[in-house]
Amino acid sequence: MAATIKDVAKRAGVSIATVSNVINGSRRVSPELKKKVQKAIEELGYQPNPFGRALRKGESSTIALLIPDRSNPFYAQIAWGVEEQARRYGYALITCHTDEDPGLEEFYVSSLLHRRVAGFVVAPTSAGRDTLSPILRRGVPLVLVDRVIEGLPVDQVSSDNEGGAYMAIRHLLQLGHRNIGVLSGVEDISTTQDRIRGYKKAFAESGLPLDESLIAPGCSQIEEGAAAAESLLLSGEVTAIFSINNMMTLGALHSLKKLGLRCPEDVSLVGFDDSEWAAVMTPGLTVVAQQSYELGYLAGALLFRRLKRRPKPPKPRTVKLRTILIIRESTAEPREPLSGKLAARGSSVVANL
Repeated sequence: MAATIKDVAKRAGVSIATVSNVINGSRRVSPELKKKVQKAIEELGYQPNPFGRALRKGESSTIALLIPDRSNPFYAQIAWGVEEQARRYGYALITCHTDEDPGLEEFYVSSLLHRRVAGFVVAPTSAGRDTLSPILRRGVPLVLVDRVIEGLPVDQVSSDNEGGAYMAIRHLLQLGHRNIGVLSGVEDISTTQDRIRGYKKAFAESGLPLDESLIAPGCSQIEEGAAAAESLLLSGEVTAIFSINNMMTLGALHSLKKLGLRCPEDVSLVGFDDSEWAAVMTPGLTVVAQQSYELGYLAGALLFRRLKRRPKPPKPRTVKLRTILIIRESTAEPREPLSGKLAARGSSVVANL
């Protein structure tokens, strides 16, 4: 039979209230009594019931994760990290897909608040400052992951997006590329803005001219990324492409195949986000790698840190995880102009150049 809180109190020689205070951290307990309670918990193998605690507080033992794209393996890794923390604390996780739609994000926030979830981890849409405001008004713990919102008084966990993009472009510049196309993501979110900022910073430090017409919107999706990449390739100007997310990188690979171009012999390619397919494809893909699982795991840890320390929550923390440039075979020195390569192969799209 499982030990109860009464058993712990009896073994430690303290009141049930003292045991509760030690477990929940709700009131200060002397070090001596705390040590007795912790020893009794260990000896009895007592497991606190988070469901009972949640019901007494009038909330569920469930947390919510809102992500913009469930098809993206990057967000699957984040979800895995958050779920590990939820399981650790005996909570269930609800994952909702907003599809970059502020209206859908607003709907999920309202519905989940109605269901009294204990807390939220959110990779916000471009309207997150407004759609997430009901969470703050209700005082429900909220942690932002991947994407940040400046000035919002919540815990925020992200990658060094600017630094990662800077490394990628600097690598291409050092190889001799000057006309570098960029597949840009969803506008008005921090990841897109920071990665474009890193692209511009690398050019500014090199003293080379930057052609902003080579920044093509790809909306962080495969189809849009393919169309943007094809547009850049058909211009005949670019010798390299930097894709700022892995879904658009897949789109760029589709376009290269469609146009009969080789990588890196014809065009160098750098992606943002590493994955199993990036390493095993031929050629291996040069990427900026993020710590995707760690993003979710840390976001979950900060959420439960906040849940455990109510009603006196800690000050919000902003954490930025390091990114790494992994150089594989998809990048090389530029060779003959791309327009000449397309013409020499008799491509059916030369007429569009």
